[in-house]
Amino acid sequence: MDSTNSMNRQTQGGAEVSPEEARRLLEQAGRIDRRTTDAMPPVLVTFAILCALGTMTTLGLHLAARVAPDADFNAPLAVIVFSMMWVLVAILVPMLFRRPFRRGLATRWYIYMGAWALLWIAGMILAAGLTGFFLAPTFLVLFVMAAATEAKQYRATGGGAR
Repeated sequence: MDSTNSMNRQTQGGAEVSPEEARRLLEQAGRIDRRTTDAMPPVLVTFAILCALGTMTTLGLHLAARVAPDADFNAPLAVIVFSMMWVLVAILVPMLFRRPFRRGLATRWYIYMGAWALLWIAGMILAAGLTGFFLAPTFLVLFVMAAATEAKQYRATGGGAR
């Protein structure tokens, strides 16, 4: 084996891998990576967290409205403050991982977030009454609609990029 040939070969677990085999393995790893990322985009996971948080906040405010008033503790305010902290975390964390975040849901993401924001506002306003109790599960409906839309889009593109 000459020095050029040995420089073009890599050792993996004692077995030599040809440059062609290495390229094929890298292409296969790239395809798997793209499919994994595209199958469940991180922004869709974030949206799921926000929808779950919307449900829990609406139910929390519904229950907090039934807590006996206390001069030292404002239950609805505590629910809102802690919920907003989690909303901030749910939105900021994906931004730390910019590459997957940029490969998000494009225009659909803005539509999902707009619908979520309207539902969140309605939940904050109507949570104390019986309407809030029935409004809370609509976050689940919103997420299922978003997930179904993304699954349909994923299948329509053959699992490829959007």
